[in-house]
Amino acid sequence: MFKIIPNMVTIMIKKAAVLSLGMVLVGCAVQKQQMPLDVYQKLAIREALADKCVSLGFMDFQTAASAKNFNARDLNSWAYDPALYQTYFSKTSEAMQSTPVDKSICDRYSVSIAQRQQQEQTAYQQQQLAAQQQQAYSQTMQAIQNAAPKTTYCNKIGWQTVCNTY
Repeated sequence: MFKIIPNMVTIMIKKAAVLSLGMVLVGCAVQKQQMPLDVYQKLAIREALADKCVSLGFMDFQTAASAKNFNARDLNSWAYDPALYQTYFSKTSEAMQSTPVDKSICDRYSVSIAQRQQQEQTAYQQQQLAAQQQQAYSQTMQAIQNAAPKTTYCNKIGWQTVCNTY
């Protein structure tokens, strides 16, 4: 069930990169969906591959830490069984020990991590820009409203005067 072959690792990396992008674009939902079994395996492979690449010296610790953080966020975007994920991860890590992983696989994985970091940074910057634009718009509208000429109408009813400014 957990036999890993080099081509499978490459295919899973590509699928995991697409899955990662999808998770970035989807955002938060009110109720988390149950994680499918193939996603357990994909996430376990990504985490085990990060460990393997670091142990071989093909990936720096900072990139591996980013990979693990992304993996943890992706896990937490689903309703999942932590014990089942740990089983998948343990079996995948065990199988990965006897699987040859060359530098090109780790390099491609590192690139996918860097791309995700850039996508998230871009999304964050766009959110900040939108917030700044909204604030500038609100300030402009308030300034226009404050600068507009005002007319005051007063009505005298008996001994009481009521005034309204428009």
